[in-house]
Amino acid sequence: MMIDRGRYTSGRIALANLSTSIDGLERERAASASFESLLTLAKLLFLRGDLLGSVADHDRGDSIATEAIDMSPDCARALYVRAQIAGRFHCFAKAKALLAQALVAGYSRQEIEGERAALLQATGHYNEALVLRERLAKRNPRIDTLASLATLLAEMDQWGRADTCYLAALDADDGVSPFPCGQLLFEWGVSSMRRGDLDRAERIFAALDAVLPAHVPGRGHRAEVAFAQGKLDVAEALVAPLLEASDDPEYRALYAEILAVRGDSRSARHAKLAGEAYERLLARRPEAYADHAAAFFMGIGNRPKRALELALVNLKVRDTPRSRKLLAKASAAEQATLAREFAV
Repeated sequence: MMIDRGRYTSGRIALANLSTSIDGLERERAASASFESLLTLAKLLFLRGDLLGSVADHDRGDSIATEAIDMSPDCARALYVRAQIAGRFHCFAKAKALLAQALVAGYSRQEIEGERAALLQATGHYNEALVLRERLAKRNPRIDTLASLATLLAEMDQWGRADTCYLAALDADDGVSPFPCGQLLFEWGVSSMRRGDLDRAERIFAALDAVLPAHVPGRGHRAEVAFAQGKLDVAEALVAPLLEASDDPEYRALYAEILAVRGDSRSARHAKLAGEAYERLLARRPEAYADHAAAFFMGIGNRPKRALELALVNLKVRDTPRSRKLLAKASAAEQATLAREFAV
């Protein structure tokens, strides 16, 4: 996977510029911010949160967006932003209702179609989502529309078409920001992991690291790939710095797994810390974190009953093949635990 890094702004510089923009808008807010500047600030906070794996940035983005919406709660733009936020945190039924209201209020049908496609995809309505994704990509073949289509095709196990769309999306990128390319490479790498093609996933995550070295989720998934390949030293070197860089418990959970395989007694402490962090997140946003927390508790978190509860929550929120697979694994783990207890 070869990406011409010279076509993009340095990833480190781009991230520094993003933080500078956020700081400027925060100062403007302290003085007297407008509806539009608050929404811009929220959007940038969500972007930085995605790049750095920052739960705090996501929370701050949610708070700032709510502040903006309160200025004009019934306008079309506010309704659309509320729908976006609800979708981001996996409140899909609420997001769907808000999109319908935004459309009635006069918001752009094309933008609503893009958000609706994301909701349909997230909840397992792939064929309906495909109609919208293909229409949007044909109407406006940009990196974002083509990459979104590619990710949907990958979820539908149409790997050949997905790869073709990912490449077309890269070719369509005519900007200098590394962020759209970085997001595309991240999604492509994750799709390759789910496909079971770890070598390809490693190549893609390596390309992401070259374009955007501070992309925390990308580095975390690259560590997962190395761990799955038995490269414990590589996996640990990749994930260990993320424990300080990110407040997402996913990375501490992976670190605990790596330590456990090494027979390192520190594993239990890190697993405990990760479990406590997941429970704090679940107390606030159960829908958003149910899937990752379920995977943690059926594994190194060692609470299969809790994993099963969360897998059921996740399936209720979105009935997808991955959600059903997660529930099946959680159910099997709980049954195995009960069988062992009964045998004793």
